Amino acid sequence: MGPTRRTIRGASVLLLGLLGTLSLACATGGPARDASQDEPDSVSMQGLQIAADAYIAYQHADCETVYRLTQPQQLDAMQATELRYALRLVRGFCQELDGDQPTARLSYRQVIREAPPGSFAAADADERLRALDRLADDPEFARRLEQTALRPPVLPTPREASERSEALYPPLARAAGVEGFAVVEFGIRRNGQTTDPVVVDSEPPFVFEGTALRAVRSWRYRSKRQADPDERHMIRIVFQTATPVTLEEQAAGEADPADAPPSEAPGPAPIPGSHPRDAREALPPPAPAP
Repeated sequence: MGPTRRTIRGASVLLLGLLGTLSLACATGGPARDASQDEPDSVSMQGLQIAADAYIAYQHADCETVYRLTQPQQLDAMQATELRYALRLVRGFCQELDGDQPTARLSYRQVIREAPPGSFAAADADERLRALDRLADDPEFARRLEQTALRPPVLPTPREASERSEALYPPLARAAGVEGFAVVEFGIRRNGQTTDPVVVDSEPPFVFEGTALRAVRSWRYRSKRQADPDERHMIRIVFQTATPVTLEEQAAGEADPADAPPSEAPGPAPIPGSHPRDAREALPPPAPAP
């Protein structure tokens, strides 16, 4: 039995508890019905197997497998649960990465249309539509994101946080063992409200971006009259299944830590610069030490 198959079987029990309802997890952290006592059947187990396979394939940049596992007719035949919405979502991720933005938009809109209020997948689909709209409305936005990833680190004036809600781990990603991070740049108003958060890097692309943005939008900092409203702050939110979601402060423009866990991810985003990668990739290798 290969490692992927073992991972899937090990995740099945957790998936049954997390994904057996119409709305397993509210995007704002609301409770969902406990499905741990539901009796699994062969159909639900098959769906869980497909879901874990699809998310593991996406983590390893295998969108061909994702497309095979998320055929529209197969998804239409599934029960209307968060499992189906999350599979439509990851199909949309692949379509966006492949440059087919019109089809990706259709996938995201279908998730939002089908899912009930509080669906995690629907909230993430809405975030992707907002990001695509911004890129379409502001041609310079992608270039600014790319420059943010490449510019020298700049330490902002420290601001004391008064409230930082934790970014929720996407349920299907957690159950499938998918780990990664999202780097969010944002401003802080003088009254302590965060403003204009944007993702400047993430791995795997899109998976953790929506939950990271929603968390940062809800954060509050201590008021500071002399604060520069144009100053930008940056934080790296790390998602690992064995530990709580962690926050790593970064200087604006700082490259990812060299000891970050490696992660295979799908290729570049469809719009050049819309999903910046590690700035070190654009630099020549360092000269050997004397």
